[in-house]
Amino acid sequence: MYMSRFQQLAVVIKNIFLAYAFAVVLSACAASGGANARAGANSNAVKISSTHVQHVVFVTLANPSDAAAMKADSDAVFPNIPGVLNYACGPHIDVGRKNIRQDYTLGILVELSSVEAYRAYQANPEHIALIQKWKPKWSKSEMFDFGAP
Repeated sequence: MYMSRFQQLAVVIKNIFLAYAFAVVLSACAASGGANARAGANSNAVKISSTHVQHVVFVTLANPSDAAAMKADSDAVFPNIPGVLNYACGPHIDVGRKNIRQDYTLGILVELSSVEAYRAYQANPEHIALIQKWKPKWSKSEMFDFGAP
């Protein structure tokens, strides 16, 4: 399907807005202790900041019943990777709004301290192993990165 430049720009703007909105919602969860709740409260948790790199991933699993296992694996790996400041993973939640995308199984937000930390995260052996395990089970994925360069 051919899209005009205006339509392409509209899609890019919409996707950036969706990623930002997702980060805002997760920051609200983090502020209430939901997204970053680990064993014991972490008083050193960094609040989500636009001066950091936000890596947002929306995954659609071929078999949605695999969601709990992928989330458990992600929960075990991502928070322990050096440079990760904040992490959240969860399924779509229905808040009753028709304009909220629902076409994904899990949303993942990883906040990193810098572009260098992001590059190290991408090369981290645990991250690579997790992606190698789960990527074959994805029917679709969308990724967004934003923040300070």
